[in-house]
Amino acid sequence: MNKNQTRNRLANLLRLRRPYKASDFLVSSDELRVKKDVYSLRKIKQLEIRQLGIKENAINVISLALMLSAATWAFVPQLGLPMLALTFILAFVSWRKYELRAEFKGIDETGDHWVSVARGCTREEFKVLKSVEVNLREQVVS
Repeated sequence: MNKNQTRNRLANLLRLRRPYKASDFLVSSDELRVKKDVYSLRKIKQLEIRQLGIKENAINVISLALMLSAATWAFVPQLGLPMLALTFILAFVSWRKYELRAEFKGIDETGDHWVSVARGCTREEFKVLKSVEVNLREQVVS
């Protein structure tokens, strides 16, 4: 095992996650399965792969930390500050580099919305996400 693979395996262990493989995605004629999640292809308008930068991840970290610590402050004020520190750590664990997103057609007055289908960290995961996107683009009707 080379140095890069060892580093990626250690990073995934620290993030408490299993990296995406091609076998985690199943595309049929009417649905997309990602591990245990199921998405209807009829409702998907378009797909994209985004490379997440510092800004997107920082917004995620701050919003998650503030939301969870505010909920703790509301019910147990003594644990508010320690919970803020803990949620910052947990939010940094959720840091990702790549994201496969799908735009779903709105079924009510709220309109169309984007949903993160899968998020990955490594170049190998990016390649898997890219191949899934290419396969799905052929099936999704715009």
